[in-house]
Amino acid sequence: MNNFEGYKKYLEEMTRCFPNSGEMVNLYNGLIDIWGNSKTDDLLPLLSIEKLSNGLYLLDENKINQVEFTNCSETAVRVFEVMREKGLKGTESLNGLTSQQAVEVIKMSFNREDRHQNVVIKWILKLSFMSLIEKVKGDNAITGILEQGRFGKCPLCHAPPGMAIVDVVNNIEQRFLSCCFCGFRWPFSGTDCPNCRNNKPEKMSFFAGNSACEQGSKAVSCDECKRYIKTVFLKKRKDSRGFNDLDMDIEDVATIPLDIIASERGYTAVCQTR
Repeated sequence: MNNFEGYKKYLEEMTRCFPNSGEMVNLYNGLIDIWGNSKTDDLLPLLSIEKLSNGLYLLDENKINQVEFTNCSETAVRVFEVMREKGLKGTESLNGLTSQQAVEVIKMSFNREDRHQNVVIKWILKLSFMSLIEKVKGDNAITGILEQGRFGKCPLCHAPPGMAIVDVVNNIEQRFLSCCFCGFRWPFSGTDCPNCRNNKPEKMSFFAGNSACEQGSKAVSCDECKRYIKTVFLKKRKDSRGFNDLDMDIEDVATIPLDIIASERGYTAVCQTR
């Protein structure tokens, strides 16, 4: 069983601060129940170190049929049920699918160029991605390439970053980008825009919300491309969560008010980049 239960209380605190987020929090509480009791599939056959060495990314979509998605398909059916129970619109076609039909949905969505915009597939694959990332982190050949910090998009699946984390490593602030799809984290320049690589200080800024509930989160914006990325500054957090304790999908939900502020100011999230 995976330890997601602690996040329910965290999300409840967000609801008290931002009552309008109740519907989304209710959905994620249902997802947390699923993630806490689901099994994973081995996604390692999908990776290609040759692609990464050539400046591309690890995921090889042509190997999709090497994974059976047996456990993910069971997770998918449960996710579809929760979506129906919570009244999510636009998901009617997913109701009543068998496990085999769910596998086909996963494979079809996984092969799409815009897969990172399909949050349902992200919810379904979440635990398997978490397991895969642990294996990737243990491969010195892969981590050696990733430490170069030159990837503006995820070096594992090529999706744009959804959020960033600023941590102190060996007494030096280091920024890590977090993939909006698979959840992989990789080091990146602390000054460059992940979208357009602008590094002019006068073109970069940040803004925060008005609540103490946001736990050190700010939106870092770029006036060159009008994009922003929500960023967690760990040393500003009031809770005890460190780098390895954060679940960025949950943090993304907890910081929805920053998205609203950014939209009102004319900025678009980096994760919405194709």
